[in-house]
Amino acid sequence: MNVKVFIHEEVASTQDKMSAQDEVSSHVLMDGTVEAAVSTFHPENIPFSLRILDPDYPDDSQNIIRFDTNYVTLYGPSEFNTLSVPKDVRGKVKVASYHRSVTKNIMPILVQSRVSRSGSHLEHCKVAVQIRSNLNNTGSVNNITLALAIPPTVIAKSLSIAPGPGAGVYDELKRIIRWQVKEIQQGSSIVLGAEVMVASSLLLDDLPNFPIMLRCSSVEDTVSSMVVECQQLDEDHPVTLSVTTHRSFQLLHRLPPPS
Repeated sequence: MNVKVFIHEEVASTQDKMSAQDEVSSHVLMDGTVEAAVSTFHPENIPFSLRILDPDYPDDSQNIIRFDTNYVTLYGPSEFNTLSVPKDVRGKVKVASYHRSVTKNIMPILVQSRVSRSGSHLEHCKVAVQIRSNLNNTGSVNNITLALAIPPTVIAKSLSIAPGPGAGVYDELKRIIRWQVKEIQQGSSIVLGAEVMVASSLLLDDLPNFPIMLRCSSVEDTVSSMVVECQQLDEDHPVTLSVTTHRSFQLLHRLPPPS
């Protein structure tokens, strides 16, 4: 019997700014759904056992998972549950959902920014943003949109956007630069940047703050480590299972200015 499992997560996160790259962490809020599609040449679909857990948080995985009782029979927090999908149900069915708020040290993407001033009176300001795809990702990160807010402490009319991947477009009304990048391959990185004159009111030893917001997606990874395990229910329901898992996420990621 063929079982296709689909894990999708809608995620919002805020990345901390730390002194060292290895210390970067993010506050993550995620809503996940688990769906399954069952197919077989037998006259009826055979019920089988199913367990959903997050290896990163094994002690509380069952506390945050809500099973759909239309198709799942619950047996307890520490046991496998039974998934039974009628033969006449075609396509995907919802198996479970979960909601989680955690701090994660490893994300599918890492965003870093650097602001510097130059010139005889430190009147020039450069901002560079590096976006890096995690080397441990299964696939690429897609549909990246990065928004960089231009603060009131710089002169927006002097703004110039550095050439690079994804042409940056400045929205004068919202004071935001937007870059759109189709894809960043696994383990790869890109750098986006701009230069602007600082306002005379800014002190010489101060740096302008450039808040950053990024949207991206993937059809090969999830932000969590959630896994779905399937096995034969018992000797009364013999079945050979062929299980494939499909992962995806949509992420809204923020990098606030330093406090």
